[in-house]
Amino acid sequence: MLEVRDLHVAYGKARAVQGVSLHVDEGEIVALIGANGAGKSSTMHAICGVTRPARGTVSFRGKDITGRPAHRVVPLGIAQVPEGRLIFDDLTIEENLVLGGITRTRASERARMASVLELFPVLAPRTDETASNLSGGQQQLLAIARGLMSDPTFIMLDEPSLGLAPLAAQEVFDLFATLRRNGLTILLVEQNVRQALAIADRGYVIESGRIILEGESPRLLEDEGLARAYLGIERRPADAPNANNEDGGGQ
Repeated sequence: MLEVRDLHVAYGKARAVQGVSLHVDEGEIVALIGANGAGKSSTMHAICGVTRPARGTVSFRGKDITGRPAHRVVPLGIAQVPEGRLIFDDLTIEENLVLGGITRTRASERARMASVLELFPVLAPRTDETASNLSGGQQQLLAIARGLMSDPTFIMLDEPSLGLAPLAAQEVFDLFATLRRNGLTILLVEQNVRQALAIADRGYVIESGRIILEGESPRLLEDEGLARAYLGIERRPADAPNANNEDGGGQ
């Protein structure tokens, strides 16, 4: 569905992305993981047209969309839920959703809103409330709902668990399985490596603007370097002495 080849993104002399290549097949959840400043968001912005790449290509369903502005990318079936939610606090929930469906006709917008709200029962009875009344987790759900208003087939989520309490973050991650069952393909940018790889089919690890590791999620979770760098796990070799056995000399 999506193919990115040799993508470069620069802000003046600062090179944020340096030769990233990745692909997302239809129906997959793919995680793009890495530390702050690794180039995750810049990669996403180049895909959806917020930032024009300095070099490389972005293809969607076999069509070259490199450098297309965002307002021409959204009608193709691509949506982005930005980092930090970026909802409009002083507008109502309904008004936020209307803005998400700005590319639709008025009649189809109302039908789409009814369909989207079925996925978000916590929002459905509160559409007249201002978004500032929502908790952080509910605001993240609103940001996702707003992204769904354009009826995308491919959605990119940038740090959806950022700043959320564990229970709220889990609710957001649980939603992704539902979205996939509903036919969505997902590219997930996330610092919470364990949760991201738990729901993703495959993952890419980005560091200093370059992909340094890729593979199926179970294999990545077993990778020694990834576990040490991102999960805080120091894996013991299988034949290493254990402090609790006789060979280790422990008590």
